[in-house]
Amino acid sequence: MRAALDRLQNDDNVSFDERIHLVAASSMLSHGVDLDRLNVMVMLGLPLSMAEFIQTTSRVGRAYPGLVVVLHKISRERDASVFRSFGPFMEHADRLIDAIPITRKSRRVLEVTFPGLFQGRLLAVHEGNAVARSLPPLTTPTRVRNAFNQLPVLEEDEYDALVEMLGLDSELDENMRHDLRKLVRETFRAINDPAISARFVSEMLPGEPMLSLRDVEEQVPVYTRGGS
Repeated sequence: MRAALDRLQNDDNVSFDERIHLVAASSMLSHGVDLDRLNVMVMLGLPLSMAEFIQTTSRVGRAYPGLVVVLHKISRERDASVFRSFGPFMEHADRLIDAIPITRKSRRVLEVTFPGLFQGRLLAVHEGNAVARSLPPLTTPTRVRNAFNQLPVLEEDEYDALVEMLGLDSELDENMRHDLRKLVRETFRAINDPAISARFVSEMLPGEPMLSLRDVEEQVPVYTRGGS
């Protein structure tokens, strides 16, 4: 698959007759294939979900206008039903996407997103105030410590701002508020520790900012047969 994608991306260097003019693929094409060359798609049958239908058809027309021809499997009841009302089916596509099973107010979600929340407020709120006071950008623990002392940025105020931002104002959110206070306290304790060995702000936080929404568990190494 990698070889095929690489050839598709670099097909401009070969003659027209030697180029790839047709790609036959399964549903695995619907994710992660971002090629500007794919501009016409023939889809045999409908996927089971609207989200998958949108994902699949969005593989074409990424840089230039594209065309998708949907061939319904009329023998299937769902395809026949969609065929009879294909106009409204496309018009209301966004409303037919199933809700994703994510609980917003989750203690685990708070744990893995707190470093990003704190860094976001640090860069979007506090750094602007620091620079306006002729202080240097908040790129190191020492600079953050000095800025927090001079502005000042207090632990309780930061906690209250995060509670308001996350909407944790219900009686049922007591556990969430308790966890948030613990995370804020741990972060401020690290900031105010002059003996900390961290070089960057991210190293002081209880965890690292998420780089992907899939980054929710501890990563494990993957080894090939060659041992690397």
